[in-house]
Amino acid sequence: MNATSDELVFRPFRPGDAEALLGWASTPDELLQWTGLRFSFPLDERQLAEYADTSGDHRHLISAVTGTPETVVAHVELTVLPQHELGQVGRFAVAPEMRGRGIAGRLMDWLVTFAFDDLHLHRLELVAFSFNEPALRCYKRAGFRDEGLARDARKASDGYWDLIHMGLLEHWHRST
Repeated sequence: MNATSDELVFRPFRPGDAEALLGWASTPDELLQWTGLRFSFPLDERQLAEYADTSGDHRHLISAVTGTPETVVAHVELTVLPQHELGQVGRFAVAPEMRGRGIAGRLMDWLVTFAFDDLHLHRLELVAFSFNEPALRCYKRAGFRDEGLARDARKASDGYWDLIHMGLLEHWHRST
C-alpha cells in the first residue's frame, strides 16, 4: 500500500502517528468536524490506540507523511464492505499548518485510485458538513457527486450542522 507522490508518502497508519493527530482539533467542534461521533474531546492517546486496534482487513487507516524523519501531514480512514464492493471514507484531515498546499487533493486522488484499482471496489461514499467548502471542493474535484442532504444531522456548539452525502462510482471515475 505504500505509494509516493511529490515527496508525500501514503502508508498505513502506525501507532507512532497518533501523537501528530492529537493537536489537530483544538475545540470540540473541530473534533466533531474531523471525526464525527467517533471520539470525545479532548482527543487523547487512549482513544487513538483503541481506534488503531480496531483496524483490520476491512478498515484501512492511512497516513500521508513527508520528510525524514517522517512527519504526519494528513490522515484518512477507508472502511470496506467487501460483500457490497463499497468503501466508506471518513476521518479525513490535514494537519492545520499544512492546509492550503494541495495535500488533501493528492491524498484523495491516491485514495480513489487505491480503492478502485487495488481493492476493486464499485462505489465510494462519504459525508461532509455543508459549511466545509474546502472539503466539498476537494471531494468534487476527485469526482464525488452530491447524493443527499441530512438536515440538522449533528449538534455543535453553535447549533445543528447539515451533512451532505456524496458518492463516486467506479465506472464514473474511470470515464473521467
